Amino acid sequence: MNLEKISLLMCTRNRSQATARCLESLLRQDYPLSSLEIAVLDDASQDDTPRRVQETLGKFSLAGFRGAQLLENHENMQIAAGRSFLEKQVSPEAEFVCFVDDDADLPPKTLSELAGFLRKNPGVGAVGPRIDVMSEPGIAAHKANFVSWNGRYREKDSLEPLDCDWLNSTCLMVRASALGQAGGFYPGFYTAHEEVDFCLRLKRYGWRVVYLPGITVLHDIVPGRTKRERLYYLYRNKFLVFRRNFGLLRFAIASLGTLAFGLPKYLLESLRAGGGRGEISIILRAVVHGLLGREGRGL
Repeated sequence: MNLEKISLLMCTRNRSQATARCLESLLRQDYPLSSLEIAVLDDASQDDTPRRVQETLGKFSLAGFRGAQLLENHENMQIAAGRSFLEKQVSPEAEFVCFVDDDADLPPKTLSELAGFLRKNPGVGAVGPRIDVMSEPGIAAHKANFVSWNGRYREKDSLEPLDCDWLNSTCLMVRASALGQAGGFYPGFYTAHEEVDFCLRLKRYGWRVVYLPGITVLHDIVPGRTKRERLYYLYRNKFLVFRRNFGLLRFAIASLGTLAFGLPKYLLESLRAGGGRGEISIILRAVVHGLLGREGRGL
């Protein structure tokens, strides 16, 4: 049986060891390697990541991959724009596209099981596995996610496949036709919430987004730890999600709800964590810029 061609897309920056580990996990996939291609974008790394990636991609060619390429940025563009750029590298023959974070570790059956679900369910546009913390397997970092009518996010686990509103993009397989129809990842997010927007747009075009808890991918993260420079985009971009995906009434309700209930919570959490005046200033600026619709690099 001829299996679908899959294009693997990965952005990386200053993660030499993690990226090499992730690439090795892709080499161990039980999916026919002749049906796989991979494009890695180095987003202006300042360490030896490009060299390590190039060395590892040499193994991909020897193993029989349809294609393996490294692209390099001279200036950091961040994840949303990076993925948008990589989408243009997907060959016309690819039927599925799998976005993979550089610090993920995929068990050998990951691609075959994700692709198998898409094959059997033509109305599904995107599927993703349960994401566990690498240092604590069994502790979920990401599950099925939902966006309520008033803009609040919530997550849910399940023992069976579960339709949801959005999935984390640490490992996300998308039908190529759905990717093209929805327009891919929007670079204006810069970083944070870009997968929320993308999945919501898939659903607007009638595609299902499905969480597959029977597959578990490991993610090398520390739960609850957020870099200060990322805080700005976490808060600002939620308003951008509202603006791009909600009608006027829902946008107003979600924005007012976030201001009334979300903002005090954000500020209190910052104070408890010892964030100080600088961090509070970042949060307030992010909220103002979100309401004004600012996109791209903001700090």
